[in-house]
Amino acid sequence: MNSAADGSAPPAPAWQPLTFGGVAAFAGARLGRLLVVELLAAVVFSAAVVWFLQRSYSPIILQAIQKMPETARLAGGQLQGVPGALISESKFLAIAVTPEPGREIGQGADLQIQLRPADLCVGSVFQPDWGWQFDYGTGTTLDLSRTHLEPWWGAWQPVLWTGLGVALVLLLFAAWWAMATVYVAPAMFLGWFADRNLSWVGAWRLASAALMPGALLMAAAVFSYAWHTIDLLGLSFFFTAHLIIGWVYLVGGVCAAPRLFPRNTKQNPFAS
Repeated sequence: MNSAADGSAPPAPAWQPLTFGGVAAFAGARLGRLLVVELLAAVVFSAAVVWFLQRSYSPIILQAIQKMPETARLAGGQLQGVPGALISESKFLAIAVTPEPGREIGQGADLQIQLRPADLCVGSVFQPDWGWQFDYGTGTTLDLSRTHLEPWWGAWQPVLWTGLGVALVLLLFAAWWAMATVYVAPAMFLGWFADRNLSWVGAWRLASAALMPGALLMAAAVFSYAWHTIDLLGLSFFFTAHLIIGWVYLVGGVCAAPRLFPRNTKQNPFAS
């Protein structure tokens, strides 16, 4: 029995996950179609992040490198050869080299990286007095002079940004597939409750597609953050919102899926 005969609408082609119906269409689509859409979303988000880092972080990193004296180095797990504090900062990033113990670098930048006498501290404007601390290690020896770091950064910068972009794409795929696996059970329960024709595999594909609008929202948020339209708090808000949007599209997508028992839309020609 075809869809026209039993009163149900023919399945819509899966090509976009921006509407509830578009998300529902991926439940019956081929896996390859879903992977293509996920790849496009992952590339958009990854490109936004790499563009932001290259635009906002690279100049500060280069500025910090150019301030390093020729005697700067790590030897025996200690920062040596830096006569005084060196600070390079913008709204987004601050890099400080502080050879004096206990010196604070301020609370201006959203992300703060501090090379201290015996460790590296990474903090944020939310927690200026706290951060992740990484010891250099007693066996660490590293030349931190400008003449060593500047050509190294110039040569490896494109490789690092490209590698980061590829790593983000792979990380997104892993995160989406793991989250979709978690969402399958709620999607199946909702589908059973709403009498939707949904298989376990179809529910997984639908759940995966439901995560794409949130990813695109985060890409837009990163662009807004880079152009100072929102601040770090606003970016955090959008991060929370994109998780909620995933659930909204999951529920909406399941409700837009075909009914298990399609309604008969034929009218009785003899009815008055």
